[in-house]
Amino acid sequence: MTETLDGWLQRSPPFTLSLSLHVVVLLLLALLVVQQPRSERMRLELVFGNEAGSGAAPEGITIEPPDEGADDAEPPPPPSPAPEQKPEMAPALPPLVKPRDEPAETVARVMPVEPINPPSAVAGAGQVAAAPSVRLALAGRSAGRKDELLAAGGGGGETETAVDAALDWLVRNQEKSGLWSLRGPYLDGSRQENRLAATAMALLALQGAGNTTEEGPHQVAVQRAWKALLAKQSDDGTFDMGQIPEQQSMYAHAQATIALCELYGMTRDASLQAAAQRALDYAVAGQMPDGGWKYHPPRPNHPNRGDMSVTGWYMMALKSGEMAGLEIPAESYARLADFLDAVFISDAKGYGYEIMPNRGSFQVRPALTAEALLCRLYLGWQRDDPRLQAGVALLFREVPRDFEYPDVYTWYYVTQVCHHLEGDPWREWNTWMRATLPAAQVGKGKEKGSWNPAHDKWGYSGGRLFMTCMCTCMLEVYYRHMPLFSAVE
Repeated sequence: MTETLDGWLQRSPPFTLSLSLHVVVLLLLALLVVQQPRSERMRLELVFGNEAGSGAAPEGITIEPPDEGADDAEPPPPPSPAPEQKPEMAPALPPLVKPRDEPAETVARVMPVEPINPPSAVAGAGQVAAAPSVRLALAGRSAGRKDELLAAGGGGGETETAVDAALDWLVRNQEKSGLWSLRGPYLDGSRQENRLAATAMALLALQGAGNTTEEGPHQVAVQRAWKALLAKQSDDGTFDMGQIPEQQSMYAHAQATIALCELYGMTRDASLQAAAQRALDYAVAGQMPDGGWKYHPPRPNHPNRGDMSVTGWYMMALKSGEMAGLEIPAESYARLADFLDAVFISDAKGYGYEIMPNRGSFQVRPALTAEALLCRLYLGWQRDDPRLQAGVALLFREVPRDFEYPDVYTWYYVTQVCHHLEGDPWREWNTWMRATLPAAQVGKGKEKGSWNPAHDKWGYSGGRLFMTCMCTCMLEVYYRHMPLFSAVE
């Protein structure tokens, strides 16, 4: 064999030898395996500084949030004070983080309004469907559209008379400062004070009927209120209204943000844009790691779990900013959708308060389910989605409709859900609502135009102003926001 190979080498020309050696080298290189290290994704975590903030309860009344590890504590609606215990101080948010060179995707400032077509397949859990455009959602409040929408939605003279009387009551009880109080001077006020929440709720009711700083029969009252509120806005977007019970502070900020974004969207007053964006930026920064919102912004060394009750108001704050053409990070909506998926219990029980591992003992809470379904609608669920239909069926089974023992906080959200769905759910709910609410309104005396909070689930803590504002906004539902699934001309 060796002789044969030597003979072959002696007889072969130099070109053949060179070619053979190169082939052998290439084969050896091809057999070598070069292992590259796996690239790891960079994970960035934003931690808010532990700065001192205000949150003490007024006049010696103390508050302590319930144990956030338990889901069986009933969530307080705004502005529902907690038991009188020691307060936990809420830290102020630090300045917002500056955007990177490649900023996160944001919702466009000017969005076309289109009717929504149901998808061919239901989006899976964790997915965010195409959200409806809400750019002209406030257009129904204008004088030219109110009557049209009132008639189309099933309202009428009786509901509008009730709204007018309620707004007159609110204006009569506005303080000289331009603000409103939860405690009085009317009867059956709240046990605790929160002028930010009181003023924001009164403005939501007044603006819901088309009153702004520029027009409407209650234009002066709206002007006075906003002059007082905007003078109290801090650089971080919050409103420094003195001591506010901690469990109410984030609720109140959300309500004030909704009202401010509405006013900017309705008037297009350029002087309001920066203030509205600051309030929105604080709302965005206050979102918890799980995608919800809670009684305070995220804190270091804290569970930092959102709850469904607060979250519903912040969804509406973001959407009101979008209605006004302001910038909202798309990521905020995606994280909110994840939170909704995580707090969902089942079709039979609806949605929970917080994300909880043990769901076996969970009791149905219609208010939380109604809030969650409204969020789902604004995030893109279609009205023929079987999950939405199951949720509405649950609400119709579980929500009491008796003004002897009312629950206006739940009714407030059910009203909006049914109004956007239209069809049979809205006809059934509206038939009951337009007969029940005006009939329960105080018809004479000092409190004419208001609703008595006695026996309401949250009336003992929210008081007469809370009760009246919720009922008024329900009776304005025909034009307060345009239906999500109807074409807007």
